[in-house]
Amino acid sequence: MALLVGAVGVAGSGQKVAADPAPPPPVRTVSYNACGAHTCQNTVDDADTWAAKFRSRMEAEGGPADVIALQEMCTGQYEALRKLLVGYTAHWAGEQEPPGCARWGGSSTKFGQVLFVKGETADFTAYRALADPAETSVPQQRWMLCLKGPIGGRTTLACGTHLSPSLPLNGTPVLLANMERWAAGAPALVTGDFNAIPSHAGLVPMRTGLCGTGPFIEADAGRNAPTAYATAAPFTYRLKYDHAFFGSRDFTQLRARTADIDLTPGEDHKLVWAEARPLARTAVRVPGDLTGDLCPDMLAVRKDDTLRLYPGTGRGTFGSPRVIGSGPEWNGAVVSHRGDWDGDGHEDVVARKGDQLLLHRNTGTGDLAPGVVMKVSETGWAHASPVAAGDVDGDGGPDVLATSATGLWLHRGRVAADGGWLSFSAARIGGPEWKEYEVLLPGDTDGDGKAEVWARDPAGDIRQYTYDSGTKSLGAPTALGTLPRGSRPLALSLGDTDGDGKADLWTTTSSADLLFHPGGTPFAETGGVTVGTGGWGYFSRLG
Repeated sequence: MALLVGAVGVAGSGQKVAADPAPPPPVRTVSYNACGAHTCQNTVDDADTWAAKFRSRMEAEGGPADVIALQEMCTGQYEALRKLLVGYTAHWAGEQEPPGCARWGGSSTKFGQVLFVKGETADFTAYRALADPAETSVPQQRWMLCLKGPIGGRTTLACGTHLSPSLPLNGTPVLLANMERWAAGAPALVTGDFNAIPSHAGLVPMRTGLCGTGPFIEADAGRNAPTAYATAAPFTYRLKYDHAFFGSRDFTQLRARTADIDLTPGEDHKLVWAEARPLARTAVRVPGDLTGDLCPDMLAVRKDDTLRLYPGTGRGTFGSPRVIGSGPEWNGAVVSHRGDWDGDGHEDVVARKGDQLLLHRNTGTGDLAPGVVMKVSETGWAHASPVAAGDVDGDGGPDVLATSATGLWLHRGRVAADGGWLSFSAARIGGPEWKEYEVLLPGDTDGDGKAEVWARDPAGDIRQYTYDSGTKSLGAPTALGTLPRGSRPLALSLGDTDGDGKADLWTTTSSADLLFHPGGTPFAETGGVTVGTGGWGYFSRLG
């Protein structure tokens, strides 16, 4: 074991040089299915003995854990273990009372799961939810438990769960949706019995992760093939059902192992020990994010003169909207958000209202400051459709694209000293046919540092264009598919919102629904997943 020696070094000149700070200690997690109410529990029948043996074996495998998730526990086991785990905050869920729990004694015969996190209870916020709210009468409810507070030196959401094959994708979409809301952009980890082998489709959403965390990485990724536990006498463990996932933006140096602890002979019950070192999160900006949670968000202008913000979830869907602008000025407004226009680190909103182009600074939560007239074009905007397109020319400044009767115009941007926005002379980069095109904003789709341009023509054909800085024009287009305007009136791209590296698209339908079209395959009228039903015919613009 390597030791750190000395707090300072001595340079050749005799000057003391501060040593590099010691890396933060790893965050350690344990997950274990106690199988307390079933016949697989048959080696210990005394709660105090069970608790002492569990703690001893757990600490022998990896030392004291920061997060301990246990499933299928009876109250007697829980109460005995809680007495031993001094200095932990405990969070319990479970109301059912199967006959098998009576053997453990305790204050009740309830059966459920528990999450222990090292730290004072007052420092943590507790969350819990059922993987399926309709599970009220099933023999075993499937819970997700989380505690949010100081873990590894920073506010982190730590979760434990027990999912089921009876749920869609074993319940992982519901787990992630709740974690997204509870984490609110903070680092997150989750461990538990997912009832899913590593190749199970239910784990694909886990590896996509959350907007704030980035993809989740399994602690023993690369070490769990083949997808079976090793045979360990005297019991045969056939399948790996237990997993520990850490957010890739916030953790590094992951490792894990499993252990037989001679408490539950059931073939899928092993202790899973995992650890990961906290990773300093570098500044991350996600195009399209208005609320600061690293999820792209949607704006929608409603025909009742309101501007609504729909917070993204990172999986193609949106949360409940809120009104962030109202009044006659929003009637018929063209809105878009792509780029930080005032240099404060928050993406801002550009809106055409009447014949003016206005910049609405984002306060950081998606709420908007009053509009400031942007210093571009003396002739007005009443007959143009301008959109904030991101950095189209790759010079580091946000740009505006505008369609009008004369064509497609690029207004190359630069931030002004007074916090406003100036443009270089506008350049026409497309002919008069662009007047009828709908310009969409996928952002940088190929990693070249420049935002691409998507355009939908009157027939509904969608093409991608890249600006060529050398010729100062758009290159040859690439066909992306067809979505007729008659059946798909409004369209919007927010870039990659589901974590697969491909820009996505939303459209409204003639029946007033909202559809999500994942990127990567040609967009088609027969494709798309319904993510909003009814009412979308009342909107005049998505942005």
